[in-house]
Amino acid sequence: MQGDKMIMTDLFEFAYVPDWYGHLDALQQMALPEPWRFRKPMVETKNTDNPILERYIHTIFRKQSIDYNTASDEKAAARFFHVENEHACFHTGLYTQRYKPIFACFDRNKKLDTSLQWFFRGFCDEVSPRLKYIEPLPEKPSYPMMQSGINFNPEWSIRVNVDHILGDAENLERIPPKLRKAKNLPLLLETAVELARRKATIEPGLVVPQGYQCRLQYLLPICLTNMKKPDLAMTLTVMDGYYLGNTCLTLEMAYLNARLIARPLAPWLTELVK
Repeated sequence: MQGDKMIMTDLFEFAYVPDWYGHLDALQQMALPEPWRFRKPMVETKNTDNPILERYIHTIFRKQSIDYNTASDEKAAARFFHVENEHACFHTGLYTQRYKPIFACFDRNKKLDTSLQWFFRGFCDEVSPRLKYIEPLPEKPSYPMMQSGINFNPEWSIRVNVDHILGDAENLERIPPKLRKAKNLPLLLETAVELARRKATIEPGLVVPQGYQCRLQYLLPICLTNMKKPDLAMTLTVMDGYYLGNTCLTLEMAYLNARLIARPLAPWLTELVK
């Protein structure tokens, strides 16, 4: 897209959003029921009712706006984000209880006390009067590799970048504290990854896709202290005939990233939420 038609990639820099938490509560009531908070959150958040939903919407907005900005032309851009005349909207990737897609809707901002160009009107389904003049409507957020039908292949080897993971402070903090200084930690980590890969060959739903920087990766649960309970998740990047493990995530981080693709169904993730 041309520079003058680029849009901000942060929701709150794109639009004036009054009563943000009220809108999130309304969206939760509108959408198909699912848990939007953790049972025992590792990190405190201002939003204690639906922090997963809040993070989801912010991330989907960022993805759709980036896809819009990098589209080859206006027609291609409109697939991700409708921005024209007095109205703007994008597909949230969520659906109502009647399985109608839910959109986030904006009007031109006429308030004089803010320089933001857009005003957030709320969430609505496809039959809302707010959308009656928009055709076609933006498409559901998607990841190219998902559209290509590429699924996790447990027969591929996993190359673990142990030196990077254990040499990076953020990655190391996600390792259970009692193991961080273990001399055999590199071997333990690689062994745990291989065991998880073997387990995935007989449990197809064990590995779940995640959305990361508009790309598709996979999440592999890693058990270091208890063979039946994951301690963390390893992100797997798809390479040419193998997977590369460069990063470890906390289980909560894994859930948040997996939710960008679809509601997680793997038990090792569903047990985290309520």
